[in-house]
Amino acid sequence: METGTSYFGVRDVDHVETDLDRFADEGLDAVLHTFSERDRAYYTGTMTDIVEASHDRGFETYVNPWAVGRVFGGEALSEFVGKHPDACQVLSTGERIPAACFNAPAFREYMRGWTRDAAGIGADVLFWDEPHWFIASWHDEEYPEDAWACRCEHCQAAYEDEYGESMPDEQTDQVTAFREDALLDFLDEMMTLTHEEGAENAVCLLPSEDADHGLSDWERLAANDALDVLATDPYWAIHAPDEAGEFVGYFTDLVASLAEEYDKRSQIWIQGFRLDGSDATIEDVHTATRTVVESDVDSVFMWGYDACRIISDIACEDPEAVWNAYVDELPE
Repeated sequence: METGTSYFGVRDVDHVETDLDRFADEGLDAVLHTFSERDRAYYTGTMTDIVEASHDRGFETYVNPWAVGRVFGGEALSEFVGKHPDACQVLSTGERIPAACFNAPAFREYMRGWTRDAAGIGADVLFWDEPHWFIASWHDEEYPEDAWACRCEHCQAAYEDEYGESMPDEQTDQVTAFREDALLDFLDEMMTLTHEEGAENAVCLLPSEDADHGLSDWERLAANDALDVLATDPYWAIHAPDEAGEFVGYFTDLVASLAEEYDKRSQIWIQGFRLDGSDATIEDVHTATRTVVESDVDSVFMWGYDACRIISDIACEDPEAVWNAYVDELPE
């Protein structure tokens, strides 16, 4: 079983090498490096060195679009949404919001450039992390409960081309299907380009089988020839408190079965952020990790390294205990 962690926030190669050596000593053999808009603009050469250092230690190396366009997971800001307001999503209320639209030509072009650059720094796998349309509950601002995105001019034109009628302002079943189709079309384009650039693709879906959080039909993604690794991140403390084993077990079985059916590799992520330091919580980390290790899944990672202790907003209360609980359950 491949075992790894996400890694972020450090761009001094000397310090990165120290951490990578420790990860190897702890038994890990894979790492995910975040590649944000800031990294792409200012640290591409540095990231090449970091990826090379990872390869020197035998790590399978993943790279992800950390919060790029604010439509992937991650604690990073997006310059794209500030520079390209016309490429941002529009709520059903008519309000433009700070998240790029998957149908906007400018964002497609930006992501083609990001894909080439991410593969170019030496990534083995590009990790498409929680791709999603705007989710109002994730943001501090208040939005109407029934508001949805996107109704920008690009989406309305594509909808009319597809269905021969104007896009309604309510979220009908047809609108939901359109949103899901558009997300899959975006992923297909980027994953195809990734293969052309010599890297593999992993897609990490949010652990929710509905189009509001990504995809309702995971099988459609699993069947895509450009997909190499099907992943999800069943962070139980967010979605199912006190049900770590059951929640992680359900999505582990789902990913493993789809991956086996479509000849893909499978991957599960363990929560290592926003956890309290109680004995029960630490035991949940043990339980979740053990559930994955004892399954047929090919790969297990934690988000993120050292239980996110360097990001105060999401750090665990006892990061050392959380990290050790994860590492202690990994196969030797």
